[in-house]
Amino acid sequence: MMKRLVVSAFAALLLGGCADPSGIESRATPDDPARLALDATAANAPFAPWPTDDWWTSLGDPELDRLIAEGLAGSPSLRVADARLRRAVAEAGLADAALYPSIDAAARSTVQRYTANDVVYTAKTRSADRLALDGRYTLDLWGGRDAAYRAALGEVRANEVEAQAARLDLAAAIATAYAGFADRAAQLAVSRELLTQKQEIADLTRQLRSAGLTTDVEAEQAAAAIAAAEADIARDEEAVAKSRQRIAALLGAGPDRGLAIPEPKFVVGGTLRLPAAIPAELIGRRPDIVALRWRIEAATAATKAAKAAFYPNVDIAAFVGLQSVGVDRLFKPGSAIAGVGPAITLPVFDAGRLRSGLARADAERDLAVETYNARIIDAVAEVAGEITAWRANQTVRERETIAVKRLERAYHLALLRYRAGLSNYLTVLSAEGNLIAERRNDAVARTRATEIAIALAHALGGGFTSASVGFEE
Repeated sequence: MMKRLVVSAFAALLLGGCADPSGIESRATPDDPARLALDATAANAPFAPWPTDDWWTSLGDPELDRLIAEGLAGSPSLRVADARLRRAVAEAGLADAALYPSIDAAARSTVQRYTANDVVYTAKTRSADRLALDGRYTLDLWGGRDAAYRAALGEVRANEVEAQAARLDLAAAIATAYAGFADRAAQLAVSRELLTQKQEIADLTRQLRSAGLTTDVEAEQAAAAIAAAEADIARDEEAVAKSRQRIAALLGAGPDRGLAIPEPKFVVGGTLRLPAAIPAELIGRRPDIVALRWRIEAATAATKAAKAAFYPNVDIAAFVGLQSVGVDRLFKPGSAIAGVGPAITLPVFDAGRLRSGLARADAERDLAVETYNARIIDAVAEVAGEITAWRANQTVRERETIAVKRLERAYHLALLRYRAGLSNYLTVLSAEGNLIAERRNDAVARTRATEIAIALAHALGGGFTSASVGFEE
């Protein structure tokens, strides 16, 4: 009777003094993307399917296709993402192993001198020997270990998706760098065309000078203009070389790889085409957003695991083997041992460790949720920004085309008048300067269309779906 009272009192003491998780709760809630209206911004755009996995092929440049394939096959950034995924898989393996019993084989032999007051081995030196299998299994009564496994599995899936996001980012980076290369090459072409014009004007000026229709001033100005054009070519050639080197670096290759990259030949359509229901579907199409959703799942499971740590832990320990004093007796009859029994532990006083752990887990979940909410807003804003940029650039391209044609006519008229001695050299310079400036702007606008198409495909997820990584949400 007394023994039962003692056990009951001890149990009541444990239960009364255990850590309390009350008052610690997550605060954040995942946002609903349906509230982020994009209808007016995307109005009147013809419908088009979502981008495909090989979205860059729509740009119509086989060289770009080859470059992206090469980059996806050998970039260090993708190997980093792969290493992170393998680490997450290993962590999940550890969490999964914790759900099952463990069995260890152990052999132990300790030589010791027994005390002179020992009943059996008075003042003798003997070995204490043990050869056994020791097993242990923790009962997951509160689901904490299962929650820890699901948290680790969520991290695996998040890393799987982030590996796809790294592929998308790399493909977009290569395509954008290639578009930048196209812009630098176009500017170089304009500079070379300008040099040809400067040389023609210089020849004409010398002829007019010989005829006494101009002075040495115009001749020196024409010669100086050639030198200035050659300087522009040198600067543009530097920019082209750096663009090639940038692409080579993205491919995971050395600078010399860039020397073999030919000038781009993009084909970009003139009509903006968009998928339907962008905000609602974007959360499943953008790998960075899908990864954050899995991190929320992982953080939610980690919170449950942290709560389970507040409750009693029950371990079942068992052993079977041989034990003796003196190794010569270890394998004799009567040395067999076996046992099984539970061990119950309950946190009583931990100086706030468990509450702090739960508070940290809840804060980590809230951080994941709010990061997800912010990313949704940023994603919709990125799409809207590229739609706005496309439409503005279409207007720019139309007006630049008109401006270039008119300035070409003005330049040719000025050149004819200068050839006939009806206008001075400054008139030709002015017309030429305006024409070259507009040609440069026109080249920028044409390249800009490609850059926007790339950025829009990237903002829409670049063809990613959950099936891309072999699981459904």
